Amino acid sequence: MPGQRVAFNIAKKKEAIIWIRVHDGGVASRAEAHFRAKGWRVSAATLRERWRNRDAIEDTHGHRKRLDGARRKPLLVHVGGILFDLVIERQSRKKNVSREWIAETAMALFDETGNSAQRCVASDNWVTRFMVRYDLSMRRRTNLTTLMDDFLTDRAVS
Repeated sequence: MPGQRVAFNIAKKKEAIIWIRVHDGGVASRAEAHFRAKGWRVSAATLRERWRNRDAIEDTHGHRKRLDGARRKPLLVHVGGILFDLVIERQSRKKNVSREWIAETAMALFDETGNSAQRCVASDNWVTRFMVRYDLSMRRRTNLTTLMDDFLTDRAVS
């Protein structure tokens, strides 16, 4: 069974940097044995990376887990605004806008930008987050003339 990834907060990373600076003379790979003895699941490569980023880590508050800008850069950011305009235009023309149409159009717009080196997928989760981000909802229009009289009577009475 593979090991579980443990996210250290900035305070622990600062502790590692201080120990490397004081005890190892700035050689991060020597600290691996010390921190493994303390029960930390950390590799020498991780300690070297923290040593390289020590200035940013030392400038960050200790309660955080990540540095600023440490998450993945979104691929479809510039596509989002264009896609939102297309959705609003299509809805204003009373055309059907579905989740599938949003995903297909997003992929077509991404392909037009010429980012063939990057792989991008407009997944169902991406469509959901896009709709939340731009406060979109897929409204179902009901034609009351197609409903049965019994159903309409029950709806009106209740």
